[in-house]
Amino acid sequence: MDDLLTGADTLEQAQRIYDEMNGLLAVGKFHLQKWNTNDADLLSYMKSTNNEVTEIEFQLEGTIKTLGIVWDRIKDEFQYLVDIPDVTSPVTKRSIARDVAKLFDPMGWLAPVIIIGKIFLQKLWLTGIAWDQDVPSEILHDWLKFKEELPSLSNITVERWLHTTSTNTKLELFGFSDASTVAYGAVVYARVTDSDGKIHIHLISARTKVAPVKTVSLPRLELCGAVLLTRLLIEIAEQLNIAKEYIYAYTDSSVVLSWLQSHPSKWKTFVANRTSEIITSLPSHHWYHVASKENPADLASRGVTASKLKEQNLWWRGPEWLTKGIIEHKMTEPDLKEAEVEQKVVKVLKTQIDDNFSQIFTRFSTLTRLQRVIAICKRFRHIKTNKFPSYLTVEELNNALMTCILICQYEEFSIDIDYLKENKAVKKCSKLRSLTPFLDENGMLRVGGRLRHANIPEEAKHQIILPDCHPVSKLIVADAHKKTLHGGPTLMLSYLRQRYWILGVKRMIKQEVHRCIICTRYRATVNNQLMADLPEQRVTPTRAFLHSGVDFAGPIDLRISKGRGCKTSKGYLCIFICMSTKAIHIEIVSSLESADFIAAFKRFTARRGHCRHMWSDNATNFIAGNKELRALLKEQLDTLNGEILDMLARDGTEWHNIPPAAPHFGGLWESGVRSIKFHLKRIIGNSTLTYEEMATVTSQIEACLNSRPISQISDEINDLQPLTPGHFLIGEPPIVVPERSYLNDNINRLSRWQLVQRMVQHFWDRWAREYLSRLQQRPKWTKRHDNDVKIGDLVIVKEENLPPGKWSLARIINVHPGDDGLIRVPCHDASHTHYADLQFNILPANNGISTQPNEPVRTTSESPYSEIVGVIEPTIRVRDN
Repeated sequence: MDDLLTGADTLEQAQRIYDEMNGLLAVGKFHLQKWNTNDADLLSYMKSTNNEVTEIEFQLEGTIKTLGIVWDRIKDEFQYLVDIPDVTSPVTKRSIARDVAKLFDPMGWLAPVIIIGKIFLQKLWLTGIAWDQDVPSEILHDWLKFKEELPSLSNITVERWLHTTSTNTKLELFGFSDASTVAYGAVVYARVTDSDGKIHIHLISARTKVAPVKTVSLPRLELCGAVLLTRLLIEIAEQLNIAKEYIYAYTDSSVVLSWLQSHPSKWKTFVANRTSEIITSLPSHHWYHVASKENPADLASRGVTASKLKEQNLWWRGPEWLTKGIIEHKMTEPDLKEAEVEQKVVKVLKTQIDDNFSQIFTRFSTLTRLQRVIAICKRFRHIKTNKFPSYLTVEELNNALMTCILICQYEEFSIDIDYLKENKAVKKCSKLRSLTPFLDENGMLRVGGRLRHANIPEEAKHQIILPDCHPVSKLIVADAHKKTLHGGPTLMLSYLRQRYWILGVKRMIKQEVHRCIICTRYRATVNNQLMADLPEQRVTPTRAFLHSGVDFAGPIDLRISKGRGCKTSKGYLCIFICMSTKAIHIEIVSSLESADFIAAFKRFTARRGHCRHMWSDNATNFIAGNKELRALLKEQLDTLNGEILDMLARDGTEWHNIPPAAPHFGGLWESGVRSIKFHLKRIIGNSTLTYEEMATVTSQIEACLNSRPISQISDEINDLQPLTPGHFLIGEPPIVVPERSYLNDNINRLSRWQLVQRMVQHFWDRWAREYLSRLQQRPKWTKRHDNDVKIGDLVIVKEENLPPGKWSLARIINVHPGDDGLIRVPCHDASHTHYADLQFNILPANNGISTQPNEPVRTTSESPYSEIVGVIEPTIRVRDN
């Protein structure tokens, strides 16, 4: 609370209010001070009970400021202080706005003067000058004259007390509104009848507003003034607790009174909205007519100079008839001669076709909707004479379509139709010359053609002629595209030619197919870049299985034991393949758990030697197995020291995972899995084997696959034996004819150890000459594509686990080599739709093994992986972290 303003009828009541307020706020440690009153006895009582009470005086003797208004407590009157210095600096829009803002008048008692300042501000805005630019001379002269008279406002005083007491017989509110071409306003007066029957009239409040720049008729401005008066009356009545039966509103506009006496639905929107607000708050029987010369609001709407305002008794006391004991309210007849009095509904049937009538067709997205709307509109022609069903019939829809086609033809081929009506041929320069057009019995333009004797329907003989790129023609082509179930250009053309002959139809069909979002989605292809170079591990001679890949195949059924009635269990094949020699090692595991895989890995390294690098996909058992192997290696390293620790650190297996949803990265072991399944299906069939039998079969399949040549087989009998993975494992293919024993031969005939080493080197030399050169070609992805995708383009994000119909559109946010990229994809759930940002890294090509194109992107949250369609360029790639 800042200030407390209150009063009382007697001194005793005022003293009680003073004591109660002090006691109430003292409980909360709020001590009221700086009390003031217009009664000397009450002020003496305040000083005697509180030493802190002081009499405050501001600027004038006996006056104080309360709520920004100067109050002379001795005379009990409000005064005005105008402090506008006479500055010799140039007059600008800024200085005028500052001076107008200094005229503080919260109650609106100076409204006739301040409205002139508001009008000055509106004129300045219309001139378009800057804030510190000199005002035009015509405005400057009027402003200086207005400013010179402002100090005379200091002579104006307003009584504070309205002569209201608890014994008053009646308190009434009288409001007046008026408008001019520049402003409109409202003013409210209080009419108090005391116990002696004496009538007191006091100005309570006033409001003014400048008329809008847009041209508005005077009756509408009068209506705006009535709205302003209604709001002001209701606000004052709530503050003074005055019932509605003691509220009276006056206006000098008979048009406004006629608007208020009728229902708002009869008037136009502007009038209906404002009359509805007025009648809701203050019914029409509270509104009366007043003559313009007796309307005090006329001064607020037109403005009065400061020097003459004090002399305007009409403004300060209202019209003279307010002081009469009985007031006769005038009710005038409504004057409906003014413009826009009532909104009249007129039904007009327009037969002439406008030049821009085709714009109506552009409002419809489908031909069916156009037909239905036109058919419903045509029903109104016979709505009084005919009864129609609740649905639209086929005849009505066809007639509506024929009406649209006739309008289309008359817009585009009016000259040709006029010639045909006169039984003349069309001009030589006409686009319809080769079609030999004619008019049928309905006046529709059709193709004459050369098929008159063909045994086909009449509509196919003489098709309806339609112009090129007309809205109706576009809707018909779009409808044909849907009715042919998104057919291609040939099917659509064949369908349309059964009834229509559209000029330039092939181009329109191609445009429709190109615009169709569904066709675009299903026509989209995944962009493939040039096949990447082989990784270093595939082209470097190393010991067999030093660099390996691993994958699972299955499931397979395993018997617990032989005999009938034995239960079966699922098993899997764990396949290890050498990256350089393509040698295969097969292990049987009973489940896909990490523990079984680790056991298979230990059996593999026990028989094939240590594996330095291992590649696999992102299966959970591989991830968990990698973590457990790292933990075991770390535990061993913590217990050893010195050279052994360094050796184990060098011999530790380093695990690599290919990107998710990219099986082509593991093409080497995927090919091995396929080969194993090829032999396994033909050997086992539907049989179920025990673990020992399955181990025997897989060992033989392993020997068979390791005996396959990896180099080209020569037809020459003297050429060397073809190179196989078995040469790198045991020196020869596992499946060969056994040679004779050399145990009984002379030892001098055997080769030295160096010859054995030379043999192994000979194998690797043949591997480089015969096998490595075969990897030079690229069997697919042989073309390098330029990346034409830019930031802001829409692309289709394809997810392999979803059907093509579930692909979604995404927008590229940023694509920069060496930086993070983002794709924005819409995500849908049960409650709402939101957007998720897919994040991916763009790195230079030939970086590690992950160099294939179209690598999937990874989302910022735990969501499925996706692929970008048409995003990757030759010099960059997308790889999962």
